[in-house]
Amino acid sequence: MNKKIDRTSANHDTYQFIIRVSYQLFMELGYRKVSTRMIAEHCGITQPALYHHFKNKQDIYKAVINTSIQQTEHALLKITEEFQNLEECIYQIAIYFLENYQEDLMQMFHDLQHEMPNDIQTQLRIRWQEGFLKPIIQVFDLEEKSNDSISFQTIESNSEEIALMFLQYIQTAMQPAYMKQLSTEQQKKEIKRKAKLIVHLFLFGLVNR
Repeated sequence: MNKKIDRTSANHDTYQFIIRVSYQLFMELGYRKVSTRMIAEHCGITQPALYHHFKNKQDIYKAVINTSIQQTEHALLKITEEFQNLEECIYQIAIYFLENYQEDLMQMFHDLQHEMPNDIQTQLRIRWQEGFLKPIIQVFDLEEKSNDSISFQTIESNSEEIALMFLQYIQTAMQPAYMKQLSTEQQKKEIKRKAKLIVHLFLFGLVNR
């Protein structure tokens, strides 16, 4: 009984380790340049051992993206529960993405669009909408309901379009090459500055408050 539990635990740990290593490789090199042989070598296991957990490279990529989406979904839901004020909430969301997705977000979208077949694109896009977009949509929906001065219908829009535009603001602010030149402390300061700028421009435009 104990041996079975230990083996299950070891298998789970190996599975998660493969995902973590694969994530780094996919985001650094792109889907096309990564092979299962490379993943196995970086994990310190054989290819047959790798195939015990995943059918092929595409299967690994799906698991990597789904894991990333799940982690992001949990983080966003935690932020939206903790911060009720709209300005502070979306500031924290911007901080999260700028800290965790400087290069990854762009690489993820590129590989999804150019390397994955249509059925997998559809599956992952649905999960992306659930994990990345839905929590932010809910933030704007709640704000519209509780704030009489906000009406998306008045500006001929909706919470989904607003949430997408907010994510595009964040993506536009990402400068991975520049950020790599900064020290850890400088990166933290720059991320806070950019997040504050994103929120101000998104909510108030160029108008001084």
